[in-house]
Amino acid sequence: MDTWKDAFWLAKMEWKKSWIGIFSLFFILLAVAVMYTVVWNDGDQLPSIFIDIAFLLLFGLVPYMVRSKELQYQKVDGEIWGSPFFMMLNTLPIDKEVLMKSRLVQALFPGLPFQLLFLILFSPMLLESMDILEYIAFMLIWLLFGIASAFTYAASDVGDRNTPMMLLVWSIIIYGGVTLVLVWFYVKTDTGIVGLSMEAAKAFPIWSMAVSGVIAVSGYYYCKHYMGKKMKKIDYLK
Repeated sequence: MDTWKDAFWLAKMEWKKSWIGIFSLFFILLAVAVMYTVVWNDGDQLPSIFIDIAFLLLFGLVPYMVRSKELQYQKVDGEIWGSPFFMMLNTLPIDKEVLMKSRLVQALFPGLPFQLLFLILFSPMLLESMDILEYIAFMLIWLLFGIASAFTYAASDVGDRNTPMMLLVWSIIIYGGVTLVLVWFYVKTDTGIVGLSMEAAKAFPIWSMAVSGVIAVSGYYYCKHYMGKKMKKIDYLK
């Protein structure tokens, strides 16, 4: 229990550094909310691919991008890439368990509260076609996806040895893969990823919540294990 208390205290230090990002995320959320409201009130419907992109950005990428510069993944020295702030903390006499848990905790903010607010803002629209249990299932699918994404970013903070070519290849695989999946869903289905998650929440609300929960919990343990492994492997003082 003490390790979680210390981890929260350490995470709060970094949250204070990200206040500019918090305001940025607020205005991004406001802009998306205004756009959706205008379109909804006009009786129009955005193409599913635009809805998918908005959700994937908000729940998968934007919360990381608005973090303070020194908290983000970047080149530190030579082939070492990671979070400079984390690497500095790792040279201090801080318990490694506390350090790893603080990464996972701080990764959830500021994204998680704004993601929850985003889903609450659109609850009147969603509840027109879903009952309350289905709506909760839909919320949990996306919130837990956001949490799993945040854990992945937290794991990258510990750093790794990378070359420009390796980074290029991984960027092509990740962003190219996401693009191909979006295009496939847009061409082959009428609903897209968000629509499919709504259908899953309607047809299997309990199973949707359970599977999402298992993925998020598995992500936590996997990322924590990955971080511990990398911290033993990398010499941060070189």
